[in-house]
Amino acid sequence: MINRDQISNLRKLFVENYQSAPQKDPEFKPADDSSRSVPGQIRGLHQKIASAQNEQKARASAASVSAPVRSIAVTSGKGGAGKTNFVANLAIAFSRLGKKVLVLDADLGLANIDVIYGLRPKYNLFHVITGQKRLSEIIIEGPCGVKLAPGGSGIVELANINESERNHFLAEMSELEGQVDVILVDTSAGINKNVLCFLKACSEIIFVTLPEPPAIADAYGIIKAVAAQDAGIAQKLYLVVNRVTSVVEAKDVYDRLALVTRRFLNIAIEDMGYIFEDRVVASAVKAQSPYILASPVSSASGCIETIARKMLNIGGEKYGAGSASDRLKNGVRSFFHRIGELFN
Repeated sequence: MINRDQISNLRKLFVENYQSAPQKDPEFKPADDSSRSVPGQIRGLHQKIASAQNEQKARASAASVSAPVRSIAVTSGKGGAGKTNFVANLAIAFSRLGKKVLVLDADLGLANIDVIYGLRPKYNLFHVITGQKRLSEIIIEGPCGVKLAPGGSGIVELANINESERNHFLAEMSELEGQVDVILVDTSAGINKNVLCFLKACSEIIFVTLPEPPAIADAYGIIKAVAAQDAGIAQKLYLVVNRVTSVVEAKDVYDRLALVTRRFLNIAIEDMGYIFEDRVVASAVKAQSPYILASPVSSASGCIETIARKMLNIGGEKYGAGSASDRLKNGVRSFFHRIGELFN
């Protein structure tokens, strides 16, 4: 039986050995012969403490250099531009490139990404806002691990909920911190308060248009509306031209739109690519299966994969570095708090 004096001596010996041991080597063993008198349990405890400290340091180091969450809104000036289908397939492309993706279906009253994925959600964001469900209970998993937060008519209620409900909603959304890499927000077509609020809340905006004059005019109209919200636009703006018949046609649309936005709005919009007109798109919609999975070698699927790779390479230094405040600005918590403030 070890008495109190022996325990005290052992404790003192353990502390001395621990303080003198190099922290980088968890296998360090003191050269002093007195270490042999330390019971195996004490030595094991010593090693566990050192191992735990090394693990904590590694986690802290990884957290300090981790890239922030990217919030990307996808919108179009008119309906029928293929915006929702684009979001559904882009999310899968991101996921296949190793990103954890959340799709927020904010197409108010007409949310239908779940239809493209062949899913039947029982609950949506309305149930989270009103406290009926937890966020984890309404998020469903789509193809390739993509997470989907069904919208339904739930987002509309953000304009009318009281402060208590809003705080509850934001608290639920903050659970996503650290769980996703990219948030893709599918907005409604057209220009209204709800759409503009989501566009302002996101750190990046993709405008989807068609190679026809009315669609290009509508795209310019929503870019102009975004510019009118603030004196300067903080977001990165991209253009994707859908249903083109050639690369020349896609470039012509981009050049025309980029020219007028730069001349009349003093805004730079970046060419993010195009998607070819492809019969597999309509077939995939009818089959309720994303075309990137139903026809992976099609021209449309190749275009989506090219856009996804380009998006992930854009601003690598910007999103991987910077101050803590800069990283927080693009994070999940900040994104949903900006939405709450805008709808308040």
